[in-house]
Amino acid sequence: MPEFNLNKSACSSCGTCVSTCTPGHLKMNTNPEVVADTMCIECGHCEAVCPEGAINISGPELEAPMVDISSKISPEDMGNYMRNRRSIRNYKKRPVPRETIEEIMDVVRFAPSGGNQQLVEWIIIEDPQKTRELAGLVIKWMEKLAEENSPFAQVLPVESLISVWKSGLDPILRGAPNLFIATAKSNEGSTPMDGTIALSYLDLLLPSFGLGSCWAGFLQMAADFEPIREFLGLKDSEVFLGALMAGYPECKFFRVPKRKKLSVRYI
Repeated sequence: MPEFNLNKSACSSCGTCVSTCTPGHLKMNTNPEVVADTMCIECGHCEAVCPEGAINISGPELEAPMVDISSKISPEDMGNYMRNRRSIRNYKKRPVPRETIEEIMDVVRFAPSGGNQQLVEWIIIEDPQKTRELAGLVIKWMEKLAEENSPFAQVLPVESLISVWKSGLDPILRGAPNLFIATAKSNEGSTPMDGTIALSYLDLLLPSFGLGSCWAGFLQMAADFEPIREFLGLKDSEVFLGALMAGYPECKFFRVPKRKKLSVRYI
């Protein structure tokens, strides 16, 4: 459990920390004084929202707080940025440097998670050859589906994908130099949604680094194939949550493609 520390002389008893506490962990004493019970999920909202800076949450796994959070993006700039996000399936051959990956993941770790458990862990492939080997294992999974005449093979264009692979192209991971895979311990209660949220953070962040990405749907489908789990070093207690192929885009988009009109009901 983290340690809740209050600077009573700095506290103005405004009650903002109490009103923003997610599990109702904080209460106002009659003094007045903020008191804590045992339900803390380490979200840090109380420390971040205190106008006086009177609260400090400390723990062995918690780092020092980031002070400057004054950055603001206009709705127009954010909207344009999100509309211009594209799924990238053609990459330059050079991998993303380790230093850039670490800078990216330092942001992605702030993605929200259920109960602030932060259970998502990562496997990051830096070697393009390993990415291709993994794509080859997905093809083996598809070949197995075809051999067994699996109903799944009737839904997926497995014969076509296998044919394209044999021609020397990669229709699975598109020759991406890097692959970001979200995982979690199965006995810790993490949900697939946590992985999806974290990967979505990553997906939207990458273009700001001059990078592009695409969701690795075929790998997701084949993730329980034992040779793939062995290749990734996944233990029985680990679950595959999702993956993004990533790298430097080989081409540039000049326009936002058309989309269907919004369908919404207000109740």
